[in-house]
Amino acid sequence: MSKKLLFIIGLSFSSATCLFAQTYPEVVFENSLLSGNYAKSIVNYSGDSWVQNVKKNLPSTDSLFFTPGNSLSLRYLSSNAGNWNVTLLNDRHKVYYQVLANDVLTIKMYVQTAHTKLKSLPKIQLIQGDSQTNILELAPFIDDFDHDTWLNVEIPLSKFSDLKAGESVSEVVLHQNMADEMTHQVFIDQVEFLPKNPSRVKLSSGAILSQVSSVDKQVELQWQLPLTPSIRYIKIYRSSDNIDFKPIAIRPVFMQKCYDLVDEFDKTYYYKIAWVDYDYLESPFSVVKEIKTKPASDLELSDLIKQANVNYFIENYDINSGLFLPNKSNKRAIVSIEESGYAILSLLIGVENKQISRQAVLMRLDRMMKFLSKVQHHDGVFTAFYDGRLGVPFYRNNVQEYDVKATATLLEAMLVAREYFFKDEPQEKSLREAVTALWQRTNWTKYTSDTNPDALIDKWSSIDSNLYSKKLSGLEDGLSAYLLAMSSPTFPLSEASYKNGYARKYGSTDSSVIAPSLIMGNESSVKSDLQFIMPDAVSVEEHQIEDSLIFEDHILYGKKIEIGDLNSSMMGFYRPFLTLDPRGKYDGHVDYGQLVSNYILAYKRRDNELNLGSSYTDIWGVQNPADSLGQYLVNPAISIGAVAFEKEIGQKSLRKFYEQYAPVLFTQYGFRSWIDLKNNDVSDGFTARNQATVAILMENAKSGLIWKLYDQIPEINATLKKIYQKK
Repeated sequence: MSKKLLFIIGLSFSSATCLFAQTYPEVVFENSLLSGNYAKSIVNYSGDSWVQNVKKNLPSTDSLFFTPGNSLSLRYLSSNAGNWNVTLLNDRHKVYYQVLANDVLTIKMYVQTAHTKLKSLPKIQLIQGDSQTNILELAPFIDDFDHDTWLNVEIPLSKFSDLKAGESVSEVVLHQNMADEMTHQVFIDQVEFLPKNPSRVKLSSGAILSQVSSVDKQVELQWQLPLTPSIRYIKIYRSSDNIDFKPIAIRPVFMQKCYDLVDEFDKTYYYKIAWVDYDYLESPFSVVKEIKTKPASDLELSDLIKQANVNYFIENYDINSGLFLPNKSNKRAIVSIEESGYAILSLLIGVENKQISRQAVLMRLDRMMKFLSKVQHHDGVFTAFYDGRLGVPFYRNNVQEYDVKATATLLEAMLVAREYFFKDEPQEKSLREAVTALWQRTNWTKYTSDTNPDALIDKWSSIDSNLYSKKLSGLEDGLSAYLLAMSSPTFPLSEASYKNGYARKYGSTDSSVIAPSLIMGNESSVKSDLQFIMPDAVSVEEHQIEDSLIFEDHILYGKKIEIGDLNSSMMGFYRPFLTLDPRGKYDGHVDYGQLVSNYILAYKRRDNELNLGSSYTDIWGVQNPADSLGQYLVNPAISIGAVAFEKEIGQKSLRKFYEQYAPVLFTQYGFRSWIDLKNNDVSDGFTARNQATVAILMENAKSGLIWKLYDQIPEINATLKKIYQKK
């Protein structure tokens, strides 16, 4: 097949936007989420050389692309008296794709300047963490070189010396080549690693667009995908006259639907789709379907956003274990225990709103129970991750540890599900019995501190026991776990653990003992957080000083805050109140209903005074308030989650985030993790805690579903009655 590609050039004339979402883990670049510049690129030049850039990032363009809706613009001048390079960063959620020795790196390239010769094109290099390959010319890997057409660059990875097969590629770097003192214009799209010999079954049957519906300006498209192995993407076309159809998006095959944000209300739009193979050849089109848009009420918009967040958990799971799959990998299916707890609660909301069938969730939960009953555990406590295909633990940094917080999150959700599936039917009865068995075998008394038997520890290792563990306390780390441990029917902690464990404040760890180490951030390879690590000979617990109780009596931004200081993310503060209704809960120190309300108001007031890049008071929710550099990331889940406690505040934020930033933030999985309004950057990923927090708190605001189910758990209800009273 000719490597000159003419058939898929995209010219975008519409301002409407098909919302970009996750792609394959092997794809380095498919689309820039924000217009103007691509934040996951880094431009460097020196001397008389030059590369066009926007704040050291490559510009993106939506007027010319290989796959809709944009490409990268590489405009450069190569000089003998200078040098340049451009780095494309691989995203965090793609680092699990481990390249194989016989894979092929493919790039779609459009050479616009007529004077550009093969030797003028950049060289290329791959980076794998601290190691790097040799630098290759592109010329030998381009057939039928020409201008003003899309070219296919195909580089076998075997050509890169020092490449480590079985490891992920963190960067693709383009380097200056022949210096000719001329300015060149090249466009780059669809940078990806592909198998050497993918399936090439001809796509002879038409695509199937099964349903088109709309809420507000969001058009939802659903399709029925056959099991044809050569299908690589679903390509979506839109028209406003049923004659002139424009390509607006491509979607990977693991997605079942897509949202398209259009321009106008009371207007009819027409859609069709095609399957796309590995050579980007298209199948025959589907039947055209039409839809007319209309404005949405607050309730309709809320339901749309809630259902999108639930959809994240409907689509992202391991088929073998039924557990939540945070990242897609070509080698292993690493499932998360803690995030599976969030998934269970969200799936119950899906059933309640008829988004997924009761039977489908029952089957998935049954698969989870069978998997969890067989996998390795320690006194009922699970490791944080497992290989869903092999059924064995997966240890981060090769350290064998059992995670109390993750186990508590999963068990809590399982008990809520036990209450939801109450029918006297064999499958539901079997589920309830399986949940109870896992719940009863968990021995919380084995996970207490050596120095304080009322305090839970966060982890235990078969290598060094609890040497590197820390005591759990406070809202985010402790409350949910302590309520479970105190409610255990078999191995309960005493009632005293509420005060001596959950409510105990531990002093700061000695900074001379614990050293900071930069690790990769949760959502992006260019947004990092600090995590503390411990030298080999020192126990974390030894340096945790029991100072006093966690309860404070201070005023922040005009509101009384009795727990916390606004210096950590509101997401952690919300954690226990996903399941525990704070209203009417008073423990002799704090009225939790009033605390949550005050905390939200103080957090919002503080955020409104920060320079977040927005003048709207309804845009708030700083994810990283302790950032000393002021590079604040705004997490929509924080302000939207407020709807369960301060309805007007949460609803206004939901509407404002949607109206202002839906084209880049909102997808079929809900809102992305964060947006950086000052630096024109947005997360291209999602987190289970974010998506679940929005879905759960929106449902609790509407019906109180999860709060009611949690309160119905007999063992926990008895504990709540002992601890809390109405003030």
